[in-house]
Amino acid sequence: MKDEGTKKIEEKVTSIVEKLIKNTDFILVDVSLKGIGGRKKLEIALDKPGGITLDDCEKISNEISLILDAEDLIQGPYILEVTSPGLDRILKTDRELNWGIGKKVIVYTENREYKGILKDFDSEAIFIEPELKISRKEVKKIKLDEV
Repeated sequence: MKDEGTKKIEEKVTSIVEKLIKNTDFILVDVSLKGIGGRKKLEIALDKPGGITLDDCEKISNEISLILDAEDLIQGPYILEVTSPGLDRILKTDRELNWGIGKKVIVYTENREYKGILKDFDSEAIFIEPELKISRKEVKKIKLDEV
Protein backbone atom coordinates (compact mmCIF):
# COMPACT_ATOMS: atom_id res chain seq x y z
CA MET A 1 0.00 0.00 0.00
CA LYS A 2 1.34 3.40 -0.96
CA ASP A 3 1.54 6.16 1.61
CA GLU A 4 -0.26 9.47 1.15
CA GLY A 5 2.95 11.32 0.22
CA THR A 6 3.67 8.89 -2.60
CA LYS A 7 0.07 9.11 -3.86
CA LYS A 8 0.22 12.92 -3.87
CA ILE A 9 3.48 12.90 -5.85
CA GLU A 10 1.98 10.44 -8.37
CA GLU A 11 -1.12 12.63 -8.72
CA LYS A 12 0.98 15.77 -9.25
CA VAL A 13 3.22 14.01 -11.80
CA THR A 14 0.09 12.70 -13.56
CA SER A 15 -1.22 16.26 -13.82
CA ILE A 16 2.14 17.53 -15.14
CA VAL A 17 2.39 14.78 -17.77
CA GLU A 18 -1.24 15.21 -18.87
CA LYS A 19 -0.62 18.94 -19.44
CA LEU A 20 2.62 18.20 -21.29
CA ILE A 21 1.01 15.72 -23.71
CA LYS A 22 -2.38 17.47 -23.97
CA ASN A 23 -2.13 18.48 -27.63
CA THR A 24 -0.26 15.39 -28.79
CA ASP A 25 -1.32 11.85 -29.67
CA PHE A 26 0.42 10.44 -26.58
CA ILE A 27 -1.67 8.57 -24.02
CA LEU A 28 -0.66 8.42 -20.37
CA VAL A 29 -1.08 4.82 -19.21
CA ASP A 30 0.47 4.88 -15.73
CA VAL A 31 2.57 6.85 -13.24
CA SER A 32 4.22 4.93 -10.42
CA LEU A 33 6.73 6.03 -7.78
CA LYS A 34 8.62 3.14 -6.19
CA GLY A 35 11.44 2.88 -3.69
CA ILE A 36 14.41 0.76 -4.71
CA GLY A 37 17.18 0.22 -2.17
CA GLY A 38 16.93 3.71 -0.72
CA ARG A 39 16.56 5.29 -4.17
CA LYS A 40 13.31 6.26 -5.72
CA LYS A 41 12.22 5.34 -9.23
CA LEU A 42 9.51 7.27 -11.05
CA GLU A 43 8.05 5.18 -13.86
CA ILE A 44 5.87 6.84 -16.49
CA ALA A 45 4.24 4.60 -19.11
CA LEU A 46 3.10 6.30 -22.32
CA ASP A 47 1.67 5.04 -25.57
CA LYS A 48 0.41 6.45 -28.86
CA PRO A 49 -1.30 5.04 -31.93
CA GLY A 50 1.25 2.92 -33.77
CA GLY A 51 3.36 2.56 -30.62
CA ILE A 52 5.85 4.76 -28.81
CA THR A 53 9.50 4.90 -29.91
CA LEU A 54 12.73 5.27 -27.96
CA ASP A 55 13.09 8.78 -29.38
CA ASP A 56 9.60 9.62 -28.09
CA CYS A 57 10.51 8.31 -24.62
CA GLU A 58 13.76 10.28 -24.57
CA LYS A 59 12.11 13.52 -25.69
CA ILE A 60 9.28 13.27 -23.16
CA SER A 61 11.70 12.18 -20.42
CA ASN A 62 13.85 15.28 -20.99
CA GLU A 63 10.82 17.57 -20.87
CA ILE A 64 9.39 15.93 -17.75
CA SER A 65 12.78 15.97 -16.04
CA LEU A 66 13.11 19.74 -16.49
CA ILE A 67 9.65 20.33 -15.02
CA LEU A 68 10.16 17.92 -12.10
CA ASP A 69 13.51 19.46 -11.22
CA ALA A 70 11.95 22.94 -11.25
CA GLU A 71 8.98 21.79 -9.13
CA ASP A 72 11.24 19.85 -6.73
CA LEU A 73 8.49 17.29 -6.07
CA ILE A 74 10.68 14.32 -5.19
CA GLN A 75 13.08 14.72 -2.30
CA GLY A 76 16.52 13.22 -2.81
CA PRO A 77 17.90 11.35 -5.80
CA TYR A 78 15.54 9.46 -8.07
CA ILE A 79 15.53 7.67 -11.39
CA LEU A 80 13.07 8.81 -14.06
CA GLU A 81 12.01 6.11 -16.51
CA VAL A 82 9.66 6.86 -19.40
CA THR A 83 8.62 3.66 -21.17
CA SER A 84 6.03 2.02 -23.33
CA PRO A 85 3.41 0.06 -21.41
CA GLY A 86 4.80 -3.21 -22.78
CA LEU A 87 2.99 -6.22 -24.17
CA ASP A 88 2.97 -8.00 -20.81
CA ARG A 89 1.27 -5.09 -19.04
CA ILE A 90 -1.18 -6.00 -16.31
CA LEU A 91 -4.18 -3.67 -16.41
CA LYS A 92 -4.95 -2.68 -12.82
CA THR A 93 -6.35 0.84 -12.80
CA ASP A 94 -9.26 2.41 -14.63
CA ARG A 95 -6.72 4.50 -16.58
CA GLU A 96 -4.97 1.30 -17.75
CA LEU A 97 -8.27 -0.39 -18.56
CA ASN A 98 -9.35 2.64 -20.57
CA TRP A 99 -6.09 2.44 -22.53
CA GLY A 100 -6.73 -1.30 -23.08
CA ILE A 101 -10.16 -0.86 -24.70
CA GLY A 102 -10.07 -2.40 -28.16
CA LYS A 103 -7.03 -4.54 -27.37
CA LYS A 104 -6.86 -8.32 -26.94
CA VAL A 105 -6.76 -9.27 -23.26
CA ILE A 106 -6.75 -12.27 -20.99
CA VAL A 107 -8.94 -11.94 -17.90
CA TYR A 108 -8.00 -14.28 -15.08
CA THR A 109 -10.48 -15.30 -12.39
CA GLU A 110 -10.08 -17.84 -9.59
CA ASN A 111 -11.01 -20.80 -11.79
CA ARG A 112 -10.84 -19.65 -15.41
CA GLU A 113 -9.21 -17.42 -17.93
CA TYR A 114 -11.14 -15.60 -20.62
CA LYS A 115 -9.63 -14.29 -23.86
CA GLY A 116 -11.23 -11.59 -25.92
CA ILE A 117 -11.20 -7.95 -26.87
CA LEU A 118 -11.73 -5.50 -24.02
CA LYS A 119 -14.88 -3.60 -24.99
CA ASP A 120 -15.71 -1.66 -21.84
CA PHE A 121 -15.66 -1.68 -18.05
CA ASP A 122 -17.39 -0.03 -15.14
CA SER A 123 -17.04 -0.18 -11.37
CA GLU A 124 -18.81 -3.55 -11.29
CA ALA A 125 -17.73 -5.48 -14.37
CA ILE A 126 -15.35 -6.03 -17.28
CA PHE A 127 -16.90 -6.49 -20.73
CA ILE A 128 -15.04 -8.46 -23.37
CA GLU A 129 -15.97 -9.65 -26.84
CA PRO A 130 -17.31 -12.20 -27.64
CA GLU A 131 -20.17 -10.92 -25.47
CA LEU A 132 -19.10 -11.64 -21.93
CA LYS A 133 -19.52 -9.73 -18.69
CA ILE A 134 -17.18 -10.62 -15.81
CA SER A 135 -17.73 -9.26 -12.31
CA ARG A 136 -14.73 -7.18 -11.18
CA LYS A 137 -14.95 -8.96 -7.82
CA GLU A 138 -14.04 -12.22 -9.59
CA VAL A 139 -11.14 -10.74 -11.57
CA LYS A 140 -7.70 -11.63 -10.25
CA LYS A 141 -5.68 -10.15 -13.11
CA ILE A 142 -6.10 -8.68 -16.60
CA LYS A 143 -3.22 -8.56 -19.05
CA LEU A 144 -2.72 -7.86 -22.70
CA ASP A 145 -2.83 -10.79 -25.11
CA GLU A 146 -0.97 -9.15 -27.98
CA VAL A 147 1.53 -11.94 -28.60
